Amino acid sequence: MFDVKYDRERIVVAGGANIDLQGRSFEAFVPADSNPGSIIRSRGGVGRNIAENCVLLGLPTWLLTAFGDDEDGAWLRGDCERKGIDTEGSLIAHAATARYLCVMDPSGSLEGAVADMGVMDAVDPGFLETRRALLDSADIIVADANLPASSLSWLAVRYGRRGRRAGAAASRHRQGAGPLLYLDTVSAAKAARAVGLTPEFDCVKPNRVEASILAKFAGAEALEPENLCAMMASKGSLPAELFISLGEKGLYYHTDAGDSGYIQLPSPELRPLPVNRSGAGDAALAALVWAQVQGFGVGDKARYALAAAMLTTASPEPVVPDMSETMLGTRMHLMFPKE
Repeated sequence: MFDVKYDRERIVVAGGANIDLQGRSFEAFVPADSNPGSIIRSRGGVGRNIAENCVLLGLPTWLLTAFGDDEDGAWLRGDCERKGIDTEGSLIAHAATARYLCVMDPSGSLEGAVADMGVMDAVDPGFLETRRALLDSADIIVADANLPASSLSWLAVRYGRRGRRAGAAASRHRQGAGPLLYLDTVSAAKAARAVGLTPEFDCVKPNRVEASILAKFAGAEALEPENLCAMMASKGSLPAELFISLGEKGLYYHTDAGDSGYIQLPSPELRPLPVNRSGAGDAALAALVWAQVQGFGVGDKARYALAAAMLTTASPEPVVPDMSETMLGTRMHLMFPKE
């Protein structure tokens, strides 16, 4: 079932797929009041969005998730298959399909959200064990923190850097000992599920708040990324590559080889006009996967991630429908011209 040969790296994404309900106020959002605006329904979920972006970037991609056994689940799964995302390994659970309800201001910035992701509890270690053949065949596994903490731990133990160095996984892979392991921390509430596991990951992409949680920093003040990395290093919790999203301040990167730096957003005239920030982080993670496949260095990985995120903010949908390698490459070089 999973022995088809491909001339490009195989990506397996284990994470959330849900129905998005997005409400956007026409004027500045007023809490505790009814705000005139628009409401749209779309396909979403961090894992699903990452998987779609990977397919659009030309990477054979499988999605391991839990769909509900309802109309929403059938619609969501059918849409994945039409877009080239293989869902054969996913689970049809006797539960409601996951839903994400968010409210945004006129600029597309998030005011608040509720995530009903209970169906994802079914993607537990026992289920993942039944999908070992698929996971073992991957070149890169992307996990998102919609998975239960026990499942993130299972992935870290089986595919983490420590076990790989010990030669625990298959040796057919280019890197010599098994798939690379990536993590999207999803949200502050869910980043806690990955505390203590991050040194097993090859790449982790949190925002500053999520990075503070990974660093076990309980202070009220916002620490600079360098300080967060130092805290993580002191606790032995740094991944091989860490990309911290800083919003309007760009992206900070740090590697266990000691490379670090900031990639600032390009000047406003080089950026597309943002209309919706939903899905930007998912596109960034997919671009990091794609850039890894291309063999780019860490600085260029960060630039491609930012370019993908900015392209996504210019789209009313959480995934740019016509995203491609050509678009990403062209727009990255336009937004980050060589000096």
